[in-house]
Amino acid sequence: MKRRSVIGLGALAAGLAAFFLHPHKGRARREAVRQGGERLARRGAGAATLMGRPWRRAPATSPELRQRLEDALIEALGGEGLALQVAADAGTLTVRGEVSSLDQISLASRVIDGFAGEAEVVNLVRLRSSAPADAEAG
Repeated sequence: MKRRSVIGLGALAAGLAAFFLHPHKGRARREAVRQGGERLARRGAGAATLMGRPWRRAPATSPELRQRLEDALIEALGGEGLALQVAADAGTLTVRGEVSSLDQISLASRVIDGFAGEAEVVNLVRLRSSAPADAEAG
């Protein structure tokens, strides 16, 4: 039995080597396996992932997406995230509000862009403008 196992493993190794080291198709096959491994790492294991079919969760409703986006913005931006309003309407998420720095805009944009695959997103976040001193004195 041990001899059969060794012969079987040798045949398997030879077959895999021939498959992946083929002079014309080997590179494409190795690349396909590498990409499949990356998909597994990003999305978790599953037959659909291995076959290149994207795993999709059931479509979230607009209120669920709105709440998830609000939570993600607050987690990423802290108190600045509380100043942003998220509206959900017919599969479109619109984020409005002002933040205090360009870094905060960039961070908010990255969070918002992360939801682009689930709904249409509109980013209307802008830099908070400070009122001129003359306007406050008058």
